[in-house]
Amino acid sequence: MDIKYTPSKSPVADRQLFNARFSLDGSLLIAGSYQGDVRRFDLSTEDHHELRAINGHHAWVQAFALHPTQNLIVSGDSWGKLQLHDYTHDDPQPLWALEDAHDGWIRSIAFSKTGDWFATCGRDQTVRVFNTKNGKQKRMLVGHQADVYHVLFHPEEDQLLSADALGNIFQWDLKKQHPLRTFDASETFLAHRLQDVGGVQVLAFSPDGKTLFAGGTRPKNGGTVQGVPIIIGFSWETAERTLLRELGGTADCYCEDLKFHPDGFLMAVTSGTPGTGKLQFIDLTLEEPLFQLSSLSNCHSLDVHPDGETIAVTTTVRGSNGNGRKVDDEGNYIGNTSPIQILVPELPEPKNTNA
Repeated sequence: MDIKYTPSKSPVADRQLFNARFSLDGSLLIAGSYQGDVRRFDLSTEDHHELRAINGHHAWVQAFALHPTQNLIVSGDSWGKLQLHDYTHDDPQPLWALEDAHDGWIRSIAFSKTGDWFATCGRDQTVRVFNTKNGKQKRMLVGHQADVYHVLFHPEEDQLLSADALGNIFQWDLKKQHPLRTFDASETFLAHRLQDVGGVQVLAFSPDGKTLFAGGTRPKNGGTVQGVPIIIGFSWETAERTLLRELGGTADCYCEDLKFHPDGFLMAVTSGTPGTGKLQFIDLTLEEPLFQLSSLSNCHSLDVHPDGETIAVTTTVRGSNGNGRKVDDEGNYIGNTSPIQILVPELPEPKNTNA
């Protein structure tokens, strides 16, 4: 399979963006920001015109999820607030808002298959389940002993999973409100020099739902946060490990996001130091990636457009760490920025018909 992707014209926000997702119809690209809002870019315009932001959050918006069948977005911030909006409105107003949905940072949000309810998780070590229509909490699940980084529903069964900073992945019994079973990804965790490093950053299911994949790092140390980005695969039936895949060296560090392409291969992005980032297309039966792009910087998320071809990767500007940066002449601090890399398939060279 000859796969090549190349960057096209990409939107740039005035602040760093955590993530980017395509809308249901593919007309918008939506991203949560460090500015405390949700940014929207109109992909139907040549310059990817930025629309009015979704406001109302108090702090960083790392977590959001798009409803599977409706034009709705649930977003959560680092102070624990949740909001529901229709993201197609010119000036989106909250359909409901919860100020203290979590005690602090909301890390991940996932909708159930029907979208009638959704799950959240965060730094308060809890997983919570809410009614989408009115925002009422249905469950609070307790069992993790560390920050919970990711939540995910099985694609066919309404089975909820969550993963934490210690490398524990729980499948929950929602009626009894306790873990039903555990998937062991503790290889992604290391306690070193009084620092806890690693944890499961992302979960993804194979399209048939038979394999669960966890992305993270095999930490080398805590002082410089180095580690080898890895993907661990588990059998959904037995919870036994079936795969371990390294995505680079110790400078590549974290596997930050995983998605399956409609053509069946797995896509992964990594973020390492200093300013390293990779996008890989992976056939899990082959040792070498089908495609790799190493010119990106600190990749944090990826998504596939409904057209099945265009890909969005959220990055961070290389070498623009804000520690100690001076203010400008007007006294304003210039924050970091995040180009969203829009990648399109590279068309093959036309054959010479005159030969």
